[in-house]
Amino acid sequence: MSESIQEISKTWQIDEPQFKALGKLVYSFIKSNITEFEIFPEISYRTKDLLSIVKKIKKKLREKPYSYSYLNDKLGVRIICTFQEDLDKVDQFIKKYFLIKKAEYKRDKLDFDKLDYISNHYDLTINTDIKGFNKHVALKNLVFELQVRTLNQHVWSNTAHSLSYKQEAAIAPILQRKIYRLLSLYEIADDEFSMVNKALLLYPDNEVYTLLRKLENKIYKYAQVDYDRETSLYTLRILLNYFEESERKCIFTGLDEFIQTNEIKIRRIFNENKIRYFEIPLLTQPEVFLVWYAIDNLYYSIVDNWANDFDISELEQISILWGKTIN
Repeated sequence: MSESIQEISKTWQIDEPQFKALGKLVYSFIKSNITEFEIFPEISYRTKDLLSIVKKIKKKLREKPYSYSYLNDKLGVRIICTFQEDLDKVDQFIKKYFLIKKAEYKRDKLDFDKLDYISNHYDLTINTDIKGFNKHVALKNLVFELQVRTLNQHVWSNTAHSLSYKQEAAIAPILQRKIYRLLSLYEIADDEFSMVNKALLLYPDNEVYTLLRKLENKIYKYAQVDYDRETSLYTLRILLNYFEESERKCIFTGLDEFIQTNEIKIRRIFNENKIRYFEIPLLTQPEVFLVWYAIDNLYYSIVDNWANDFDISELEQISILWGKTIN
């Protein structure tokens, strides 16, 4: 090794606290801001331990000259998305808020007749011109790695790691074929999940699902929490029955504009009530936007029916937050 283990150890003792601070900072920033892109991915981070650092340097030295300073994943951040199209949103987010030293889109490197692990990898530094990072100038030159994957890609990566399928020893053709078949299934699954999701959104007889997918992105953006899907499906199915066909058409065509027009008000409501979410569970469910829309535009349709299925105090509470009183 070009550096002794003792030298690496001393350097890491100095660097580790900085990378831990960077990890906490980057994790909190991503968690707080990525919902602006109307997604709610799983986010995690870790700093390497000294043993992992030494092992990686020794492994890399078998291939080429390598040293501690080349190691860009001393801090590793991971974002796991539901659908392939979410990776594009994360890419936009990264380009907006971070400085990219290197970006690797593994799918783009594969030939049409090849199968392999697919994800997006970035070597990044924080952008101290951005609010949220501007007070952390001491950390601005620390490079870290960010991996972005779908759920299927994540499962495959973990499984392949356990199988050690990339080991140096040659793999028998029959086993290599099995690995390729497995890889194809994960890749097909990603494609099919995305296709089914898009098809369901366009399916004319599936109003509840379409409305839920339209609104869930908004709850991610403004409430910055996940929601209970069973509750939303149950509630939306009932609520939509309160409205005539012409009213439902207005809902589907007018909700986006309604939310956009009232964005400042909506942000204020969520920001002021974050610590009270447990007192107002409906505020963390996508259907809250439908309720507010109806209060403003279809008042009697929702007020005259609500008590038949739900606690009227919930509607009163949500209405007061919106600045209206239920009579």
